[in-house]
Amino acid sequence: MIKILHLADLHIGVENYGRLDPETGLHTRLLDYLARFDEAIDLGIAERVDAVLIAGDIYKNRTPNPTHQREFAKRIRRLREAELPVFILIGNHDVSPTMGRANSIEIFHTLALDGVTVASRPGIHTIETRAGAFQIIALPWVTRNNLLTKDDLRLTSIREVEALLLERVDRFLQAAAQDVDPQLPTILTIHGTIHGATTGAEQSMMLDRDLVLPRSVVTLPGIDYVALGHIHRHQTLGEHPPVVYPGSIERVDFGEEQEDKGCVLIELEQGNVRWRFVKLNARPFVTLDVDVRTSPDPQSRVGLAIEKRDLNGAVVRVRVHALAEQSELIRSDDIRDLVEQAGAFHVAAIAVEIERSGRGRLTSEDQNPLEGLTPRRALELYLRSKTPTLSESRIADLLAAADELLLEIGER
Repeated sequence: MIKILHLADLHIGVENYGRLDPETGLHTRLLDYLARFDEAIDLGIAERVDAVLIAGDIYKNRTPNPTHQREFAKRIRRLREAELPVFILIGNHDVSPTMGRANSIEIFHTLALDGVTVASRPGIHTIETRAGAFQIIALPWVTRNNLLTKDDLRLTSIREVEALLLERVDRFLQAAAQDVDPQLPTILTIHGTIHGATTGAEQSMMLDRDLVLPRSVVTLPGIDYVALGHIHRHQTLGEHPPVVYPGSIERVDFGEEQEDKGCVLIELEQGNVRWRFVKLNARPFVTLDVDVRTSPDPQSRVGLAIEKRDLNGAVVRVRVHALAEQSELIRSDDIRDLVEQAGAFHVAAIAVEIERSGRGRLTSEDQNPLEGLTPRRALELYLRSKTPTLSESRIADLLAAADELLLEIGER
């Protein structure tokens, strides 16, 4: 039995909802992500895993700064000092920002570090561990340059290109399933979206148009486990074989407020696999909705609501629903003080929504509600605000064009 730690979407470098830590000089949210990675490593070592599989998206974006690269490398060194082989799949946040440039993980391949395998192209890899060998069929983030020729790229229709990509992916996976050693257990690892997956905040961090793979493409004979990355919500899309997203290791924003974050422990042998999700101590995000419209003392009602919630160590936003005549009785600065006194890690926003003529509108916000919004997500929200002027297909085409521009400038 080979024990494997499966994790994905580390996103080292996300630095929203925090501040600089005076002791380390690092952003407190960077410390959150590193702490979750350390927690996963501690778990793997304590469980005596034989290998670690990271299914893509190491960094926040494709051009991580030297500090982020250093911190990731420290942890790879720790895994190797524990004699654990590490397999790293390239995700959409890891690919090269422009043609001809190295990707953010390529240094590990260039240095040819013993026990560290980086999969930047589709292929089959044999991983030797102290418990025996196993195989990995690797499908990193699918880019046009990965699978298409120059002649293919002359196709003008985005849908034509996507159809051709799906055909090439299916052909590769079918051939790979035939080429693996039938005597060894086999994992298929993919960074991407499988049809039926429940998506979330990762959509706001997209750097490319998402190619959705049919579930039938990945449930191939001879595959014992499908290790996925890219979708931040932990979920399974089937059990024969298990098709598993571990989810991201830390919460990105309030869109992931209700999601558990963690990693997966796999016990693998040919024709038999067991796995379990392990929750990590991700930073809590808390939305405090307080309706004061029937209260003669709205400020006290908000204070009581704060007292009743556990806000210790949480990123907190407060939304107060009030009548127009109550607006002058609500003091945002005092609410912020109460939230901080309750032990909040960070106060994201204090918003007062005033009811006017049966319609609510936001009249007070002491912090930008769009904090942390990516350019692509901002564009998507703008385009969707034009619905029904714009059709879904038109929005998709405009976003795909934006992806090309963002890819060229390395913007997230």
